[in-house]
Amino acid sequence: MNADCTFVIGTTHTVCQDYAIALNHSKESYVVLSDGCSTSPDTDIGSRLMVRAGSQALLNLDQDFTALHKAASGQALQWTQTIGLVPQSADATLLTVYCNGEELIIGVSGDGVIILESRSGTKDVFSISYPSGFPLYPTYAHQRERLDSWWANARAYKEVKHFRTGSTFELLETATSTDLTEVFRLPASDYVFAAVLSDGVHSFYKTQATATSRLTTSIPLDQVVTEIASFKSFAGAFVGRRAKKFASVCAAKGWHHSDDLAIGAIYLG
Repeated sequence: MNADCTFVIGTTHTVCQDYAIALNHSKESYVVLSDGCSTSPDTDIGSRLMVRAGSQALLNLDQDFTALHKAASGQALQWTQTIGLVPQSADATLLTVYCNGEELIIGVSGDGVIILESRSGTKDVFSISYPSGFPLYPTYAHQRERLDSWWANARAYKEVKHFRTGSTFELLETATSTDLTEVFRLPASDYVFAAVLSDGVHSFYKTQATATSRLTTSIPLDQVVTEIASFKSFAGAFVGRRAKKFASVCAAKGWHHSDDLAIGAIYLG
């Protein structure tokens, strides 16, 4: 096994609010990733604290992943207040991937994307988003008033879209959920790699100039996934290497991403 990650700033941001770490131990590997809310203060710090709390929690797997994410977010919230930040600074997602060589466990609190490549070469892509535009941040579980306010929204739910790549990029299912954390438990032997990405993967665009205007078009998710997850080797810093190559591909194609982007993956070979 081998875990790696990277994160890059978006074109509309002055500070990167995404953060990720990857760790490899003798018999287990994990990735922890977080995306701070753009409209809340100091969430670049909050996302880092969320990741550190998540990685600390993963060292003690005596809880299920829903409880683990809740505990980690509570710790991150406490740390932000300890260093004098407002509670909103911990408005950040939490995505974790853990593998002990046999079982693969993925947890997503908030929005983001999961990519799983099977041994046959097909990719299952899960896109988790919120129709209201307001993610259910894991710290809301510790902030009753803010949680109640989130539930008062008419579209207080998430959508989990399951796509599969092969000869085409096919939408297999769209499910709705109100759970704080989406948890996937899978046999590691079924997959080549598992990756998680922040929702910045949805923010790719291309600008075309005409004689009278500039036209901006979004890049479809399947095109981004195809390029960003085309790992050539899984040795060393394989995610970082792919991100550099992907950046050159984007430059050649005229692609940009307005939002920050974080990527973490575990090679399961």
